[in-house]
Amino acid sequence: MTKAKRKAVSRKGEEIDDGGDGEPEIDDGGDDEPVIEDDCGVVGDDDCDDVDDGDDEEADENDVNTSGVVEEGCEDLVQHFGEAARDDESGSDADSGDDIWDDEKIPDPMSSDSDDDDEDEEQGQRENDDPDQLLALGKTFNTPEDFKLAVLRYSLKTRYDIKLYKSQAMKIGAKCSDTDVNCGWRVYCSYEKRRHKMQIKVYVNNHTCVRSGYTKMLKRSTIAWLFSERLRKNPHITKQEMAAEIKREYNLVVSDDQCGKAKSKLMRERKASHEAHFARVWDYQAEIFQTNPHTKFEIETIPGPTIGSKARFYRCYVCFSSQRESWKQTCRPIIGLDGAFLKWDIKGHLLAAVGRDGDNRIVPIAWAVVEVENDDNWDWFIKQLSGSLDLGDGRKVSIISDKHKSLVKAVKNVLPQAEHRQCARHIMENWKKDSHDRKLQELFWKIARSYTMGEFTDNMEALARYNPYAFATLQDTNPKSWSRAFFRIGSCCNDNLNNLSESFNRIIRQARKKPLLELLEDIRRQCMVRNAKRAIIAGRLKKRFTVRAHEEIEKMIAGSQFCIRYMARDDFHEVELNNDRYCVDMNTLTCGCKKWQMIGIPCVHAASVIIAKKRKVEDYVNDYYTTRMWQETYRRGIKPVEGMKVWPRLNRLPVLPPPWRKGNPGRPSNYARKKGKNESASKSSKTKLSRALRVMTCSNCKEDGHNKQTCENPFVESQPKRPRGRPKKYQVCVFPYYQI
Repeated sequence: MTKAKRKAVSRKGEEIDDGGDGEPEIDDGGDDEPVIEDDCGVVGDDDCDDVDDGDDEEADENDVNTSGVVEEGCEDLVQHFGEAARDDESGSDADSGDDIWDDEKIPDPMSSDSDDDDEDEEQGQRENDDPDQLLALGKTFNTPEDFKLAVLRYSLKTRYDIKLYKSQAMKIGAKCSDTDVNCGWRVYCSYEKRRHKMQIKVYVNNHTCVRSGYTKMLKRSTIAWLFSERLRKNPHITKQEMAAEIKREYNLVVSDDQCGKAKSKLMRERKASHEAHFARVWDYQAEIFQTNPHTKFEIETIPGPTIGSKARFYRCYVCFSSQRESWKQTCRPIIGLDGAFLKWDIKGHLLAAVGRDGDNRIVPIAWAVVEVENDDNWDWFIKQLSGSLDLGDGRKVSIISDKHKSLVKAVKNVLPQAEHRQCARHIMENWKKDSHDRKLQELFWKIARSYTMGEFTDNMEALARYNPYAFATLQDTNPKSWSRAFFRIGSCCNDNLNNLSESFNRIIRQARKKPLLELLEDIRRQCMVRNAKRAIIAGRLKKRFTVRAHEEIEKMIAGSQFCIRYMARDDFHEVELNNDRYCVDMNTLTCGCKKWQMIGIPCVHAASVIIAKKRKVEDYVNDYYTTRMWQETYRRGIKPVEGMKVWPRLNRLPVLPPPWRKGNPGRPSNYARKKGKNESASKSSKTKLSRALRVMTCSNCKEDGHNKQTCENPFVESQPKRPRGRPKKYQVCVFPYYQI
């Protein structure tokens, strides 16, 4: 069993840890940067339980499982594996399981917390190519399929020819197929009732034969299984490359014809599964409408070439009514937009809109599956989103995203009055890509988190003094879109990082590897489970405000003791802290530092005034942060959906899957490192001088700084070229240094 699958099995049924830190940066593998503690950081949610959807296997001559391992039927396993393989009740498929409902006595092996399961998980994490760890006496497996995979890996690694025998579904054995010396190597595995697992009960690890260098288990189906993931990522792998890879990795020889047939078999199966998968798209839409009324689920198709022919899937949009109403009534008016790659065979992109709740947790609002991120798809998605949330021209909402050109253009066209913030993290990464100066990063984050114009100007001047060139290039990034000094008041959110979308994309990273309907079901299920668990957590909270808001209020109260207050007329106050003075107006509930009105929680200056007036700071906190509002956010929930077998059958004309994308036109990228601004892109940069910063000379007027196409000067004759060879005695050269 692979590590990923074992980890998914061991986690099934566990509680989701919704805790997370409030760090405002996204860990993308870059250099660590000095990010100051943010009061509006996203608290992440761990991924929900992965769904292991088993596909039906296609049988070969005898019996082929998902890994392509061929088994030989055997009526009497005792003949090959001794008395340990004699009939026992634990291996019977007809075991009634009288105490199957007693969870205390028989824990579910898929969700057990016993020591045995912990040991199995550790074994799966430590599993490597060592044959002694693949098979061992007493080792357990969750399913017979896991045992077959272990035998297959053993055969490929050791290059011994192994043969599988099966008497019943829960009785499987394997032995060395060398008959010349009657090799005694064998292994037998059957179901152990006490542990509810498959266990190796006979293992004779003693080969008396000579390695044959080939294995009969390496058949067409096995090759297809070995390369299933690699062919998904790169369908252009040739049969010669597959054979060479098997030779390099396992030192086994297979023919190109075998690899070609394996690839063709895999592609046929995937094409057939895709057609059957997309044929149920309309049925899935009907099931969603039936179980979750008022949900917006739009499917667009491309009409067929003739009337009555099948249409081809184009794009779809999903917005559940519970998510929509929760955001409209209880969440702050800020939306994070982003796109993510889909990693299944047909590729594509997932566009998503995510909001915030009162505890700075993500609230998925809507998502769409499109072929590619372009102007048309982003414009269509934002129009659908605007219609679902009644955004109008966007004057009451704030959008935060990266600087994707199509996204920026779509927001400007559909929501012209919306405040569009850019992710400061993406701005900084593009700005400092040729520099690793830590001081520049510190100055950048001071600029990004400046609340007032005075603070913004001082930090920009400090950057100009430190590095004038960096200051000039930062001006081109439009600081009004990512510095808090220019943000609107009213969203109760000072966020200038798109952690909302990044957290959502990280949560669905496993779902993005699955086909369309499984992808949509995984996202729906994760949102459904998350809403249910979050409702329980919110219902247990006894405080007036959410956990994060309560911590921020306590922080502001603690910091107010260092403030010096000067009282003025008409409920105005002047507050000094760290040699900075700000005016607090209790009539309009504003502070000169702008933090109070921007996030909806009194700042340290306002807190000092409120405490001095013998009032409670919490009475001046916005309702978005109250526990009552947080509970209301998760009061609604997404309803469960039945399985595919019981979906309504509309008998509509099936939808064809989208075409296979051939990739971007032109020469494919070689994934080379990005060169610096003045660095040569040639491989021979060590022997040839770069053309960067060379002076261009016009061939029309013979002046520098431009070329012939843009030249507006009159034509100038070129000087005659020097004749080749030595001039004759009677010939006078026009060149003075050749005159005779």
